[in-house]
Amino acid sequence: MNKYNKIFSFLLQLKHMVWTLKDVWFHLKRTALVKHASNSVQFRQLQLYKHEMQHFVKVIQGYIANQILHVTWCEFGNQLSSVGNLEEIYRTHAEYLNKAIFRGLLTEKAAPVMNIIHSIFSLILKFRSQLISQSWNFDNSKHVAVHPNFGLMQQSYNTFKYYSHFLFNVVTKLVNRGYQPHLEDFLLRINFNNYYKDN
Repeated sequence: MNKYNKIFSFLLQLKHMVWTLKDVWFHLKRTALVKHASNSVQFRQLQLYKHEMQHFVKVIQGYIANQILHVTWCEFGNQLSSVGNLEEIYRTHAEYLNKAIFRGLLTEKAAPVMNIIHSIFSLILKFRSQLISQSWNFDNSKHVAVHPNFGLMQQSYNTFKYYSHFLFNVVTKLVNRGYQPHLEDFLLRINFNNYYKDN
């Protein structure tokens, strides 16, 4: 039961990140309409930050959906077709859970990688909090909307960018050493346009 708790807890954290970024999008969209901020440099910059964070969360979500909910589940289904008794079903199910935990980076060995992911999640929550805690103002001298926390949100984004690149480098080294070869799926998803290699 503890293994299921680990898996579902992480899936819930991912859903929370998706909701958080949808809320950021909602606030930015509302700001564009109410405060006429669509021509603001800060507004456009925040949209780009949100987009990059959203890409990261979708990559993690896609990796988990593919490796745990699809690949591991299909392997489990194939193994179930050849079991002959209750004990074999139990053993096959235990193997499935262990693979799901392993591929989901939820083992003790993978804790440093998961800590980086959790740090990134915390930065996304911080970014949202900084956005909604203050209202946009209108700078009369520049005739443009500005956000009082823009500097703080820039810092959060820069830290997010640092951690996401660090995660990419760590996972690349793990794959190159042959540890968890399924992580190639993660690398392909996050770096499909060579963004992380080029920066």
